[in-house]
Amino acid sequence: MMPLGVKELFEKSKLVSFGTADREGNPNVVPILWKKILDEDRIILLDNFMQTTKENILQNKKVCLSFWDPETEEAYKVKGNAIYHSNGPVYEKGRKFMQSIKGDKAPKGVVEVIVTEIYNIKPGPDAGKRIA
Repeated sequence: MMPLGVKELFEKSKLVSFGTADREGNPNVVPILWKKILDEDRIILLDNFMQTTKENILQNKKVCLSFWDPETEEAYKVKGNAIYHSNGPVYEKGRKFMQSIKGDKAPKGVVEVIVTEIYNIKPGPDAGKRIA
């Protein structure tokens, strides 16, 4: 589902913005450093300091990510449904990813985002168009 250009920019981006909302719709956005594409429809984000973000995911699974290249202005918005994992196979994938870079470190939890929609948000005539 995720086009190659979206995957490449996601992996290249040092930080991505991650938006959540509680059950009343109150928004929250945080920068995410620890991130990885699992497969065609899933992204994982590692929880090291999430408080409001984790609470929001437990109340409202709908989430949004955005990332961009300031030089080329290439930019995407990814919407999906999030599941918070503190153990199990998805958590283990996140733990192994972190340990491949940081040795014996382990995340508090792993957010699995199941991608449902992708939009082009690059300035220009196609801004806001759904691409997947």
